[in-house]
Amino acid sequence: MKQRITIFTACLLGLAACDGPQEDRGEVTDNAAGVVSSEDAIESGPNETLGEARDDAAESANEAREAQADALEDQADQAREEADQRAEALEDQAEKARGR
Repeated sequence: MKQRITIFTACLLGLAACDGPQEDRGEVTDNAAGVVSSEDAIESGPNETLGEARDDAAESANEAREAQADALEDQADQAREEADQRAEALEDQAEKARGR
């Protein structure tokens, strides 16, 4: 039983360590307003919940921007490769025209 409590406590501490900055600010605000018993309370107040949603939205937006940047890099790599192939074909054509 003690092992289960220890594991449960460790999981809660792990989750608490993952709070984003807006969720942390909301937690402090809720505590100062007396909405929760303490900043370490298990229950979440409205500002903490809102902060968590904002942190999640910001993380999703960052992931979307990273995915878009990766896609643009892939497009640039493909365009560069196609340009290199065209340049090589033009060089071959020029050499043939020179009679080499």
